[in-house]
Amino acid sequence: MNKTFILLILLQFLTTVTFAQKSFEGEVVYSVSVRSNTPKITSEKLSSMIGTKQVYYMKGANYKSVLNGNVSQWEIYIDKNKKIYNKIASNDSALWHDVTINHDTIYKVNLKKNDTTIMGYRCDKLTFNCNSGVQIYYFNSQFSVNPRLYLNHQEGNWYAFLEMSRSIALKEIMQRKYFTFTITAISVVRKPINDKLFELPPNMPLAKSKGML
Repeated sequence: MNKTFILLILLQFLTTVTFAQKSFEGEVVYSVSVRSNTPKITSEKLSSMIGTKQVYYMKGANYKSVLNGNVSQWEIYIDKNKKIYNKIASNDSALWHDVTINHDTIYKVNLKKNDTTIMGYRCDKLTFNCNSGVQIYYFNSQFSVNPRLYLNHQEGNWYAFLEMSRSIALKEIMQRKYFTFTITAISVVRKPINDKLFELPPNMPLAKSKGML
């Protein structure tokens, strides 16, 4: 099993925890924890690669994720390009992949109202049982999002989640064959975000990712 492949799958999930309130514009900080489900790579190794904190910026249909791990420097979703760009520390170029096609299938959905409290907000719990594993989202309607903004973002069941929740994910648990990880919001700040934050560095080489699902 390729460690980079696992990392890229994890990063796909990290970049699909986003939100909006008309639509949300601002910064979100998540704590990140990951547990390995295979002896081929330890939880500690995955954690050092991914990091323990994710800072997420969103404006309109674009977002940017910055992690404190030692592998991925940042990820940017640019809606007009319908692509996610990932900057790996060991690579001068940014790797990209198309998000318009969802390679996963949801075969069971369960919604539980008022399941738990996160950051003082009562959250509903939405569970997707998928071919890829189990995806669990916790959300509160005060942080609303217009799902139509992300109609292009089918990958990772992201549009499916927004279509049902119409809200941000304050917490997300992803259970896959090789890993389980949890993302929990610890800070949500609405503030103006400069559009330049979602621009790629000038003249940066771009390469299609070979590790996406």
